[in-house]
Amino acid sequence: MDSSSQDSNGSADPNLVLTLVYFLTIAAVLIGTAIYFVVMARITDPEVRLMELITTQREVQHLIDNLSSQFKNFFRLPLRWRAMKPYYTHHMLSWLFILALFASTVVLVVALVIDLAQVARISTLTFVASLNALFMTRQHLYYIRRTYLTYDAEHYLVLDTTTYEYFKWSVFNIVQICILVIEFLQLLSFPVRDMIDSINLAKNSDGGSGDTNTASFIIGIITMFANLSSKFYVIQFWFLVAVIALITLVMCVIHVHNKWRSHKPIAIYWVKYLLPLANLFYLPMLVMLIGSASCVSKLGTDDYNDASSGLLRCNDPSINKSLYLVLTLVAYTVGYLILTAFVTSFDRIPIKGEIHYRSQGVAFLKNMSMLLSIDFLLVADSYRHIRSILSLIIILAMVCFNISTQPCFVVKINYWRTLGFCCILWVALIVTMLTNETSTFESTNVGGIAGAMAAGIAVLLILFVIIRVVNRSSAAEPAKEETDALVGYNSTVIPLTQRTTQAASFNPSSSLSNTSFTILDATTAKRTS
Repeated sequence: MDSSSQDSNGSADPNLVLTLVYFLTIAAVLIGTAIYFVVMARITDPEVRLMELITTQREVQHLIDNLSSQFKNFFRLPLRWRAMKPYYTHHMLSWLFILALFASTVVLVVALVIDLAQVARISTLTFVASLNALFMTRQHLYYIRRTYLTYDAEHYLVLDTTTYEYFKWSVFNIVQICILVIEFLQLLSFPVRDMIDSINLAKNSDGGSGDTNTASFIIGIITMFANLSSKFYVIQFWFLVAVIALITLVMCVIHVHNKWRSHKPIAIYWVKYLLPLANLFYLPMLVMLIGSASCVSKLGTDDYNDASSGLLRCNDPSINKSLYLVLTLVAYTVGYLILTAFVTSFDRIPIKGEIHYRSQGVAFLKNMSMLLSIDFLLVADSYRHIRSILSLIIILAMVCFNISTQPCFVVKINYWRTLGFCCILWVALIVTMLTNETSTFESTNVGGIAGAMAAGIAVLLILFVIIRVVNRSSAAEPAKEETDALVGYNSTVIPLTQRTTQAASFNPSSSLSNTSFTILDATTAKRTS
């Protein structure tokens, strides 16, 4: 039994606790979602419910059309140079990533057959990185050509120009905020885990100290990125493979049935209800598969000891490296393509006050999150400093993208989401600076470094609050002036309190020669003078 198992005092195995929390969380979310929609269906007026179903069916059909367009755009690559016009860059990069994907697959198979552990690990990293780069390139091309693929330019014009300042406090929005908080903690856990591993390495503690073990346990509970031992890793691995296989099977059955029996299709309005679940479990599912690939690929290499720490522990003699690595990559390929395309295909026009996102923003941030997990989990520990620098570049790109494109329709959500990314950037910066400072790790405990991180986050929070207050006060003054000076009477500003009286005394039949209403802009003022 490993070091994390039940100790002599009879305390519970933390791996067992994490496994139970993982499955109980999934069960609670599924049951809670079902109860919510059943209750809402019962308390809603039948006529209103019918209109909601019709609207939902239309939105889901639009989602399915977008999903189909994404897959068509992904798999249809032109071979001839003339056919690539005018998207030469996208198509050439796509073929480059396909060649890297094919080459890494061949090398991986050969490495597993002749037992070249280090080569298998490098080819695993190349395969996953090439797959993500290929899908990001094709998806970017899809968004460029989307108007021509869907023939709905007016719909996307409204999406690109719609923004709201505030949101309403509803059950739906509360769920969206909870998902945002969980995603923030999940992304924050990557540099924190890297720091914990660096502390253990500096103190020559393979099993981890009490503080680091406690921190890893708390992170596993909050983020659902469990630090599991071998026996629980096997359970969770096969559970994820079964879930992805079931999702693929259901999609294929519905597609084939609705295509062959189009006169009697299967209703798909319920697909909309799976979107919050897909967004919530997107990172836990895919990151667990990347963690599995990282752990299994370390077996037999110089980093073999790291296979007993980090995100997963898979250094058990009963685990077949070749079988688990191949199944992991297949499950990740299918799961990544389906989940990413699904969560980025919902493009309905939002209701005012509802927290909703533009699909381009969802696509970019989800893909960058996956690149961040690949960076932290698959890049070797001997390149820890390069890994930290890459993480800074990825997180900085997320910050810049969130500021420049405003992916959420609610301005306030974009503002505070930027704060979250800046906090993650600050933590990653600390980890980068301390990566090569072994002496600092030896003399500093987890509490000291956590205090520095918390202090920086507090300073960022204060700065963002101050900027928010200043922006709101500066925006309120011009708005007040605009409402008080919209209409002029004989080129004189009329206060709002006098307009009602003047409007009541105005006689339309009288001569307008003595009364001139002018809009106070530069052109009219010049014309009047």
